[in-house]
Amino acid sequence: MKTTSTTFDNSMPQWIKEQNQPWGRLKYKMAQANLAKHLSEGPLQILDAGGGNGYDSIPMALQGHHVDIVDYSTEMLALARAQAAETNTTERIATHQAELGDIRSLFEAGRFDLVMCHNVVSYVDDVPALFRDLTALLKAGGLVSIIGLNRYSIPYHAAFLKGDLEDARARIDAREFRANIFDATVTCYSADEISALLRDAGCRIEHDYGIRCICDYWGDNERKADPQVFAQIEALEFALADKHPYKLLARFFHIIARKTDILRNT
Repeated sequence: MKTTSTTFDNSMPQWIKEQNQPWGRLKYKMAQANLAKHLSEGPLQILDAGGGNGYDSIPMALQGHHVDIVDYSTEMLALARAQAAETNTTERIATHQAELGDIRSLFEAGRFDLVMCHNVVSYVDDVPALFRDLTALLKAGGLVSIIGLNRYSIPYHAAFLKGDLEDARARIDAREFRANIFDATVTCYSADEISALLRDAGCRIEHDYGIRCICDYWGDNERKADPQVFAQIEALEFALADKHPYKLLARFFHIIARKTDILRNT
């Protein structure tokens, strides 16, 4: 991993603030909507790998599913448990403090119907190994959901959010991005690259979506804070999420794949 648990513990206030911004809430709302198109009826056994403070997990538990959250941040997991208590989902959420590299040893193979790994791959050194481990924990026909920073968004981020056109030109084809909230340099991928790695791990791609195709590149935070304006942004985002080529430039990709048990590489 490129970061330590202390990195995330110390950055938690900034992370919570970002999660609760309109664009942060939109990201989670879109992820849930995308997943809902692919999930079977529950209750399901769900693994949230690198699930942090439970923003992806709580909605799943509220739907009646059981979720195991694995993360190495003490503070993040403590907040996840507190939120589970506030939402009366404690009985359906279990937390495990561990490195993702050890995740395969925590559970028996083929336990889960769905594995979520959201906002994690950019911080992982060996993504193919992680995908093999996560796929091993899935039931036959189970789903894996991956969300990550889109490498193709990096020049647009520099041009529109930072207002730096020279940096935008220099960042064409870049893979690394400075994550200011966690003060770490992360590696970014495209949806196609992650899809190829998932196929190698024994998965069939069901669909890929773009999350925040427009939001990160339009206007400023003051304008986005207007509820009426953001309602228009949200409607546009949902309209573009699964449309080519708009999704290719989204700030985040969201890939949903199904386990086939056919490994290309071992």
